[in-house]
Amino acid sequence: MVQAGVIPSAAVTMLGEWQRDWAREETVPGMAEIFFAHGGSFGAALAWEFQLLGLK
Repeated sequence: MVQAGVIPSAAVTMLGEWQRDWAREETVPGMAEIFFAHGGSFGAALAWEFQLLGLK
């Protein structure tokens, strides 16, 4: 994306765009781990949702 001229506003935003479709389940665990470790409040909210849904 950067090579095409996009200037990402934050790493978490860029990761979210890369994942884009959360129905692509094979990439969700890896992206979720990055969000948990580095996603700040979004990572905390995602961890809470995963816990609520019994996914982690």
